[in-house]
Amino acid sequence: MKSEIKDIVLNKIENESEYSHLDFKKEQYPIERQAPKKPEFLKDMIAFANVISTEDKYIIIGVEELNGMAAGFSSIDKLNDQASYQQYINEYIEPEINFEYCELMVKEHKLAYFRLFQNDKFPYLFKKDLNTNGFRFDTGSGFVRMGTSTRKLTRDDFEKMYASRHIKVKDRKNDLSFRVANSFFTELDLRRTSYRHIRIDAINNSKKSLEFDVEIRILKSEEYDVVQTQDLERRIHEEKKVASRSNFMPNFIVDIAPPNILLNTYVEYSNNQKYHIFERTPERLDKVAVKVKQKSETKDIFNGQIAILFENPVEAQLQIIARSDDFLEGPLILDYNVPKVDTF
Repeated sequence: MKSEIKDIVLNKIENESEYSHLDFKKEQYPIERQAPKKPEFLKDMIAFANVISTEDKYIIIGVEELNGMAAGFSSIDKLNDQASYQQYINEYIEPEINFEYCELMVKEHKLAYFRLFQNDKFPYLFKKDLNTNGFRFDTGSGFVRMGTSTRKLTRDDFEKMYASRHIKVKDRKNDLSFRVANSFFTELDLRRTSYRHIRIDAINNSKKSLEFDVEIRILKSEEYDVVQTQDLERRIHEEKKVASRSNFMPNFIVDIAPPNILLNTYVEYSNNQKYHIFERTPERLDKVAVKVKQKSETKDIFNGQIAILFENPVEAQLQIIARSDDFLEGPLILDYNVPKVDTF
């Protein structure tokens, strides 16, 4: 069992990004009596325990993250004792949180992980006040992990938790599907570049609205180039300015940046050794990136921001990872092969 769990943790380090079931921490939580940030451990553990899901949750220690992905390691000198963490939790939180704290070696780096499992006695709450070093936790209060952030429990959370005890809650991954297509851009300047637009539509097949966060990973290859469309538009704009000046006929209109370059697209691009990664972020005042009404679809959920240039007639390997509080058994992960030819 231990070896299976360690394989799961290694896969999360190599391939997954932070979400409601996963967090990366560079350093161990301090457990010494007077440590200023000691209460942060309680807040994180109670937040993970309150996520309504049958999937295990992980906090992996000794990992430096960049854009939610593991980007490096910071070895642990001496592993803190699990019993000390358990005693600290039991002093302030009820009911008891099930977890383990284990060491893990990765590329000669000593890491560790908390695995929270079989925590279904919601809600998990503070059983006495704690007010120290800027942390204040009141008796009867609690937190819950939402995506990559943590917030206080609300009345709606309590209702969902109590309902989950009496009503069998359905995992809703089967309610969501995607349509993946690629074609030429309609905008003339983008069309001239020969880059193509990968469009992803989200389809809700149920009679209840669905909210989720989503990211796209495109396997890197020498056979094609992948960029964010906004970056491509900036490149086109710079080339136009250079061409205007080289003709000794300055065009002040060309010098003005087009509005598309300045807009917030709510899409973040990053990459690692293996993937190009596009993450859809929530719009202003929203807590979740994508919302799809019942029995409907939301078109182009990445707002036209995925551009690809095929060097050869190959297929691009693409993976969609959708995360929702309604996906009780973990994220929805779907693999697609995107052909070079038009699909619409």
